[in-house]
Amino acid sequence: MPDPELAALRESIRLRGPADVSGASRVVDEYLWEVLRDTGAAGHPGAYRWACDRLRLFMVFSWDNWFGVLERLPQEYPMLRGEWRELAADPARFGPEHLVAWWWRLQPSMFQPLIAGQLREMRAPLCGGVTSVLKDGGDFDGRLVDWAAFGAA
Repeated sequence: MPDPELAALRESIRLRGPADVSGASRVVDEYLWEVLRDTGAAGHPGAYRWACDRLRLFMVFSWDNWFGVLERLPQEYPMLRGEWRELAADPARFGPEHLVAWWWRLQPSMFQPLIAGQLREMRAPLCGGVTSVLKDGGDFDGRLVDWAAFGAA
């Protein structure tokens, strides 16, 4: 990333306003309902909970890689890393919509397209997971992520 791009990212982070959680929530909800519709689980509340939980897991794992860019901002990096860890560590308070909104507010022109691309890439594994749980009897709640164990690892 050339220095002017880093300067623009730094300035965007410095001037960031409140996170657009409601906008991110609409994007995440629409995405999840499309996944459930395409897998035949549209009316299944357990499927929605599982898909949301699994999407959050995918986000926590894959989006952590984006910190490679943020590491090039040594003044901002520790604060940003701390904010992300707080979001990632508390699934009861911060769902996938909060993770989306957090990245969006760093620099929308950079992270909105990245997130859209990641959601496209996550679609097939998410659909496959929903389909697999349906074939195995549909016990979605029994297959939620054990976030306490995950956080301890």
